[in-house]
Amino acid sequence: MKKITALSVTLTLSASIMVSSLTLLPVSVDAASAKEWIQISERTSYYGEAANGQPNGRGTIKWGNGKQYSGEFMNGKRTGNGKYINEYQEDGETHKVVYTGRWSNDKMDGEGILTHKVKLPDGSVRWNQIQKGTFQAGAFQSGYDVTHAIADPDYNFIYKKGQESLEIMGFNQNMKKAWAAGTMFSVHYKNGTINKKSSIFPANSAAEQRQNDAAIQYFKSIQNKVAPHLEQFEALSKQVPLK
Repeated sequence: MKKITALSVTLTLSASIMVSSLTLLPVSVDAASAKEWIQISERTSYYGEAANGQPNGRGTIKWGNGKQYSGEFMNGKRTGNGKYINEYQEDGETHKVVYTGRWSNDKMDGEGILTHKVKLPDGSVRWNQIQKGTFQAGAFQSGYDVTHAIADPDYNFIYKKGQESLEIMGFNQNMKKAWAAGTMFSVHYKNGTINKKSSIFPANSAAEQRQNDAAIQYFKSIQNKVAPHLEQFEALSKQVPLK
């Protein structure tokens, strides 16, 4: 199987999640907390607690055969805790997106975990990603993002919070040992005015090599600071196998 040479972790998941905001057909019923069936459109239905003819409380909404949300609603909007699943085909590949966590006004908002698995037509997994942290207005805001893909190297690790960010391309074993030895495939660390990069590849010039070596020495000096992130990366990597 041909490997891709680099990972691209820019996703458009928020679009697939946000396009399904509820547009309810007119229904005239009294407010009630009892469970109801509501046919929202030809391919969209809801069963659960309702008030004034719209989802309110706990219930499940389904869009066709591959998309559903089970959890809390408020005035017809996904608000509170809930689980969203979206399975779809694109360019011959099968995608499965799952988000479990907080919602507000039909968007991911608060603490949550999002996974995205992509399978090739032969059933093998090409891409498996997990994001764990805080989401805001439908997009990943801060926390950990780990992608495992058919690539070389096959893992991309990202941590971000406020002005601090850490991105590593490499492998998911003995990461603290590799960090201490300066043998990470590539590292990019930013925190305020600090912006340092290192790579295992030889630099194009002596000046660039000195910058690379200095970055590695700096990374060694902050090992205790990044150790918890490396541990989290390894733990999350076990949840995204290519199978």
